[in-house]
Amino acid sequence: MCIRDREYTVDTREGSSDSLVIYLQGGGACWDTFCSAFEVTNSLPPSGILNPNLEGNPVADWDVLYLPYCDGALFAGDVDRVLPNSVVGDGDPGESQAYQRGLQNLTAALDIGFAQFPNPSRILLTGISGGAFGTIAALPLVRYYYPDTEIVVFNDSGVGVAKEGDPDFVNETLLAGWNATSLVPESCPECTSNGHITRLIEWQLDQDDNFTMSVLSFSADSVISTFFLMIPAAQFTQSLLAETGRTTMLYEDRYKRGIAEGTGHTFLLTEMASEDGGGLDTDIAGTTVLDWFTAHIEGTEGWVDLVDEGLE
Repeated sequence: MCIRDREYTVDTREGSSDSLVIYLQGGGACWDTFCSAFEVTNSLPPSGILNPNLEGNPVADWDVLYLPYCDGALFAGDVDRVLPNSVVGDGDPGESQAYQRGLQNLTAALDIGFAQFPNPSRILLTGISGGAFGTIAALPLVRYYYPDTEIVVFNDSGVGVAKEGDPDFVNETLLAGWNATSLVPESCPECTSNGHITRLIEWQLDQDDNFTMSVLSFSADSVISTFFLMIPAAQFTQSLLAETGRTTMLYEDRYKRGIAEGTGHTFLLTEMASEDGGGLDTDIAGTTVLDWFTAHIEGTEGWVDLVDEGLE
């Protein structure tokens, strides 16, 4: 269910290809002192990479499993709890019940996806914002359902950067608050020790050699840095470049980043860039997001590390 007791639903679309897109929508986050998240489900939007009529879209004819987002816990929550009304935007005093069952929503959706698309030749696991963070939790579950299938992960604006030197924010405020600490393996004590979730991605790359990953972000994403993390944009930029740069160096053949200069947020669900956000036509170091996305999907030489000039 969703955070306010609404029933959770997912959408599927059958294409002519035998490959599968698993798309996790974004929509904010809620914890004990802050809440800004979608509370309703929405149907599959025919836009961006989900637009089957978009010229040059390499996944236009793929099957699609579309997961809306409505629990405020990055598809990782597994808890019913009471939150202050002041946090959830209700002006009345007192408290109200919240249902953060993103993990159950995710696994139920994967049950449906596996029943309808049991033998894909390849899988694209992707999402934007909260859904992009959700791909980090979802990857081992997708692997459980499809143990031998090649997975391409494309993370748009949820790359795992949080608060440098503040592991309590990830471990206590988020994971413990959402009853999600079990999603971090005991064999990886350093996965969140520096205040980010990026080392968990490195653990996944080390454990599973049948997936590749792109991470995409604006250098000073104001939605993630200022609104949710409440840290200076410069601090976010520094951590973003350092953390993704480290992973790129360690896994240069399987992990690439696309870092665009600016304060915008997300790219994959819109075709044209706007003043306050990106789109598939956004240029990063001379390559459009759509061309870079296509290069990753098709495994061509154009899938390279992209960072706008002046950021490094």
